[in-house]
Amino acid sequence: MTEHVHQGEPPRAETPPQLTSVTRLHLGLRVPMRDGVELALDLRRPDLPGPLPVILMRTPYDKVGGHRAELYERFAQAGYIIAFSDCRGRFNSDGVFQPYADEANDGYDTVEWIAAQEWCDGNIGMIGGSYAGQTQWFAASRRPPHLKAIVPMCSPPGSPWRNEPILGGCFMLGMAEWAVAMGARSWQTADPGSVLTGPQPYFDTLPLAAVPDSTGESPPWWREMTEHPTFDDYWRRRSYDNHAEMDVASLNVTGWWDLNLPGAPSNYQAMRNSRAKSRQKLVIGPWPHWINTQRELNEVDFGESAIIELNDYVLRFFDRWLKGVPNGIDEEKPVHIFVVGANEWWAEDDWPLPDAEDVPLYLHSGGQANTLDGDGILTLEPPSMEEPPDSYRYDPADCGARPWSLHDGPIDDRPGSKRSDCLCYTSEPLTEPLDVVGWITCRLYASSSALDTDWHLRLTDVHPDGTARFLCRGALRARFRHSFEHPEPLEPGIPTLYEIGMDACGVRFLPGHRIRVEISSSGFSRYDRNTNSGASNFFTDDTVVVAEQRVYHSPDLASRILLPVVRRHAGQANV
Repeated sequence: MTEHVHQGEPPRAETPPQLTSVTRLHLGLRVPMRDGVELALDLRRPDLPGPLPVILMRTPYDKVGGHRAELYERFAQAGYIIAFSDCRGRFNSDGVFQPYADEANDGYDTVEWIAAQEWCDGNIGMIGGSYAGQTQWFAASRRPPHLKAIVPMCSPPGSPWRNEPILGGCFMLGMAEWAVAMGARSWQTADPGSVLTGPQPYFDTLPLAAVPDSTGESPPWWREMTEHPTFDDYWRRRSYDNHAEMDVASLNVTGWWDLNLPGAPSNYQAMRNSRAKSRQKLVIGPWPHWINTQRELNEVDFGESAIIELNDYVLRFFDRWLKGVPNGIDEEKPVHIFVVGANEWWAEDDWPLPDAEDVPLYLHSGGQANTLDGDGILTLEPPSMEEPPDSYRYDPADCGARPWSLHDGPIDDRPGSKRSDCLCYTSEPLTEPLDVVGWITCRLYASSSALDTDWHLRLTDVHPDGTARFLCRGALRARFRHSFEHPEPLEPGIPTLYEIGMDACGVRFLPGHRIRVEISSSGFSRYDRNTNSGASNFFTDDTVVVAEQRVYHSPDLASRILLPVVRRHAGQANV
């Protein structure tokens, strides 16, 4: 086998020229929307003759924070006007905040209002992370003529049922904490950075619709969301899925343990089918939701190259698409990913990697795969004879809770996988390295005694010392196995095939390491508990039903996980 030679370096940064050291704030601008609502806008302007290109950030988290950021001061010194806007109904902007609902039209109107000002040269970009990443995509979905480039960092994907606030039908409980902390217009917490860093006592509340009520801070939009337990028009209006029609350069940035990980690669992938396909970039680092800030997570050190000159790369991107500077960034590889374990950057032609091959690992056991000490194994060989299914009892009132935080990375999964309601399937130790880079999927054959239930899956890298480092997850509410629009109850006790996406990872499993898949029926307290009642609106139902669950692995019911294996290096595992 000829060894593939990677570029072995992160995205190439260049120190941008400082055109001025003087920038000034211009506060209190009012931007009219099409319905008459006015949004607040501030500017940081360099002391340079205009007009100039503008970089816009639209945020629900208080635009004043952007004023203080050293990053935006640097961008202004490089010759950009930086515009900061509070989203509708937040802080100094008028109107009522409804997550996702108004961002497309408001984004379009803000961009085009800026373009009409004498200080703007007609070239507008956008930047921001998390929700401020989404606001960029919502604006781009309306195709404002003057929006030329966006840099969404840690943005969720286009569908609110793909990750946030709902994953496979399972509601992210952190959304309730977000609702409580955000308040009606401004923060109701002294430390916004502490939000989504652990379970809250009110997460135990049933039904889901009543979770924020116990705190006294329940915005109207929370009730509205929980009145829509299927992917209906309410959710469609809060989606952006028309990437093929968009015409904007995008630099998508995320981390393997970002809360919103699927957003960056899925948005990049969708835009590669658009008219702007040659203007797309993707960067995935070994980071949590707070990207590019530390080289070590959960006692795992990713090496010196884990932190990159990301801000300078962003400026190269904007210089190319807002100023027309021929800096060669559009001629470089579009995809840069950090491969954990190898602890190196790969520069790639596309995502998913064109030479990744889906390799199945099959589940096996003697019927006792419960806990990490059970007899569950993963092999390349499918079941050749009947094997007894694995079973467990899922009680929504006693399902345990895994701690989680926006700051977490490869946590040790062992505490959660010591429960009898968690099935574990583990490979033999690898004798050679194995590169797995791309989307992970699972084809699970399972049954439940209930009319509805959940399936949660986790992939871990088991180190020689026994620590099981979390890589990625997937979840599916059983009623949505065929469609999020048209749920179907289960036939109790009947084996059913579930196709479950598990997001993505980029890892080199090293010799001596093992691959483990964990299966349970609860992602609490990151996600709501399915009470198994089969009620038409599970968001408003608190009837608890205990379910008997089974996972099958026989010749005709061969449960398996599909790993995107990249074979480029001599001495790689032959799987």
